[in-house]
Amino acid sequence: MGWRVTPIPRAPRSTNTSSVSHRNPVRRRGLAAWVAYALLLGAGACTATAVRPYITPFPLAPVDTLQADAAEVIRELTGLVTAEGLQIRTVSPEEGYLETGWYDVVLRTAARSYGADSERYVRLRFFADPTGQALTQLVSEAVVRRTLDPSVPERQAEMLAPPGHQGDQMLTRMRDALRTRYGGATP
Repeated sequence: MGWRVTPIPRAPRSTNTSSVSHRNPVRRRGLAAWVAYALLLGAGACTATAVRPYITPFPLAPVDTLQADAAEVIRELTGLVTAEGLQIRTVSPEEGYLETGWYDVVLRTAARSYGADSERYVRLRFFADPTGQALTQLVSEAVVRRTLDPSVPERQAEMLAPPGHQGDQMLTRMRDALRTRYGGATP
């Protein structure tokens, strides 16, 4: 007794020439290319390209209201920061944000990272937000590391530089230069 395999009959292939895929293969490929292009554009539009981090300034960070556009304030700060010898880590005038790399206040040079002496290294951050009618609220902070524990997230390991710290003095010079250039808001 042997097994016999019986093939299942297939339905005849459609000869309908009214479908787009059979009628015009060039058009079908063009449509596929257009859909792929649209998907790429949509994916590019949804991609997050923001530079400004999702952090808020420290509550005791100094705040200034300047008579200038936020982007202009950040561009001016770029020059002030580099004049002090600090390297810019992140800057986006459109988003109103500038952050420096770590700076060694003893050697007065940019540092690749921070060392064991947390008071020796400082990082500056500036948050510029428009408040209406060509006014900008600028929050500035000079931060030092309060701990070197690698298990603590970077932002939680930072604190404002104490008053009189060299980083705080640099920040004060930059804020004074901005107030001189743009003036404060009139009440």
